Amino acid sequence: MGRTVYETIEDIQALRDVVAESVNLEFKAGAKLENMSDRARTDLIADVTAFANAGGGTLIYGLGEVQRDAKSYAGEISPVRDARVTQDRLREIIVSNTDPVLRGFTITHIPADGGSIFVVKVEEGDTAYQNTCDRRYYSRIDASAQPMHGFAIRDVMNRRTRPHVTASFKTVPRGARGDQREYVLVGDLKNEGNLTAHHWALRVAIPDVIGTHEGQLLQHMRGHGKGRIEGLGYSWYRYLSERSDGRSLRILPGETLNLRENFHETAQLVLRVGSPDQQRIMDRAPAVYWELFVDDAARQKGELPYADWCDF
Repeated sequence: MGRTVYETIEDIQALRDVVAESVNLEFKAGAKLENMSDRARTDLIADVTAFANAGGGTLIYGLGEVQRDAKSYAGEISPVRDARVTQDRLREIIVSNTDPVLRGFTITHIPADGGSIFVVKVEEGDTAYQNTCDRRYYSRIDASAQPMHGFAIRDVMNRRTRPHVTASFKTVPRGARGDQREYVLVGDLKNEGNLTAHHWALRVAIPDVIGTHEGQLLQHMRGHGKGRIEGLGYSWYRYLSERSDGRSLRILPGETLNLRENFHETAQLVLRVGSPDQQRIMDRAPAVYWELFVDDAARQKGELPYADWCDF
């Protein structure tokens, strides 16, 4: 799942007052599992199916919460004290109360003073999973499990019929020229689904004044217009899977396609910061934006925040 691993009591203690609940992380005091009531069972299944129906995540039983700035932060260790609650018992409850049967999860047991901590790591599912305790479908909204609308359920179920490709970007520092610092934008497309992505198009927007391209623009990597985002001018570039010889740069299930390796003969996108004109743009903390279109899947949109690409 590509998420942080929590395997020791030290890993859990390190969360205290530092890490907040999020779309992929949830804390619960151990008392929530006492006697494994119907309510506890329903809440457990709601949480794990919500993670499976979203992007995956981690549920930690045995850790209290502290409210601060309208967020729930990890608090003191609050272990599960009911000795009848075990890894096998939790696994049986999850398997027995999900439809279809949820199997993409692991449970780690961590001994704690007076009881246990259980870390349930859930993978993103390839379809929508129902909580059979209350017959509802759940997903993660911000930092909680919420019932899903019908259109959202259908969209998740379509994961089995559509490629599931995600994009990620970062910058690589390339050195400095005088007062300027340069960064090269690099990215990956990862097929996390079960179907091959045969045709795709990726649009990337970099801010004018600080952004440019170096090298040759070709049919399968070229400029794609200009526009304004958050009040700033941006230039768009488009990468295409189709090549001039009729071939398509497909992405197999589980495969990660590196843009630089596969578009090495085309221009690369560069960000330069440091000059007075560039500084005025930098004061606006400009992000890099992207849009991804894959076969019959819905359009994806994302961004690389300024704080993640610029260390100037």
